[in-house]
Amino acid sequence: MDSNSRIDSQSGFTLLELIVVLAVLGILAAIAMQQFNIYRNRANDTAMRADLKNAALAMESYYGEFLEYPGSLNAISLVGYRKTSGITLTINVTSPSTFTINAAMPNGTQPSFTFDSTTGLIN
Repeated sequence: MDSNSRIDSQSGFTLLELIVVLAVLGILAAIAMQQFNIYRNRANDTAMRADLKNAALAMESYYGEFLEYPGSLNAISLVGYRKTSGITLTINVTSPSTFTINAAMPNGTQPSFTFDSTTGLIN
């Protein structure tokens, strides 16, 4: 009977062991949340860049049909452009042959990206 009572009194976890396990789990969760936020911000950047490329293609398609660049999103939606939800696009026709498009979305690594038709680059 002495050996059984000794085994029962030694089974289970101590409070210190539980606190250490919870601390380790908390640290791992904090690291995972930080990495998740970084990946989500990069995904938002990728969505903005993709929208800029699609809008630039739609601008060129519109120009091919009507021989002028449109100044609104409604006009490029006529040639097939579909906006991603959450992204705000602004079209600025700087001259009859050039334009810029700005894409903005909260929670990216930067607040907005801009496509310039003279260089063909996204900044």
